[in-house]
Amino acid sequence: MITISTFDNEKTENKISESRNQTNDLRIFNSSISHEIKAPIRAIDGYARIFLEDYGAGMDENGVELIENIRTICRDTLTLVNKLLDYTKYAEMEPIKEPVDLKDLIQSVFHELVGSYSQSNSIKLQFEGSIPFILSDRFLIKQVITNIISNSLKFTRGKEVGIITAGYQYENNVPVFYIKDNGVGFDMKFSENLFGMFQRMHSSYDFEGSGIGLALVKKMIESLGGRVWITGEVGKGACTYFTIAQEDILK
Repeated sequence: MITISTFDNEKTENKISESRNQTNDLRIFNSSISHEIKAPIRAIDGYARIFLEDYGAGMDENGVELIENIRTICRDTLTLVNKLLDYTKYAEMEPIKEPVDLKDLIQSVFHELVGSYSQSNSIKLQFEGSIPFILSDRFLIKQVITNIISNSLKFTRGKEVGIITAGYQYENNVPVFYIKDNGVGFDMKFSENLFGMFQRMHSSYDFEGSGIGLALVKKMIESLGGRVWITGEVGKGACTYFTIAQEDILK
């Protein structure tokens, strides 16, 4: 009995040590990305900008476009690096919970983002039924909502009238939140891969994005004691469902 207990303690200590090493590796990774990758990318973008300012007037249209493409690649790469930094940061965060009016949060995020995707009132937000207050980390749940609504706005902006619907329901006695849209949708055979790093529903030529947003959503929802999944149909839209710990739903 004593030998088994000692062995179990050693296994536990080894797992704790391994977890600490992984956390330290993430911190080192963050630091390396910040200093070793972002700085030269910004330098390339800076030189491209200076080149355009000094010599752009003497270049033909194709030459200017090539330099602009370099700047675009730099911006996209910096966005991707920042997303990776976010992913490692959220992996270490401990939620600090407080009462959150989720309906109000969804509305405010929608109004913050909709102008970037539509120049008119062609995308609308609506609610199905009442949405309860929740006990959650306000920062984390806002990032969740932001990523989900960003996807809905992105994939409905080509519609004559885009509709994003938020709701709350019980499925098999489990309370579930959802945000759905009537956008381009996707083939369900790809649904299992959507929450992986760099996985995308559509080509980057058709829709912008890093392929990290849903992986971030999954990481954050799991830290709040819930799970997330998505359904869709080509040409008929998509619906993202998520749960949180049942005791954190306020009546």
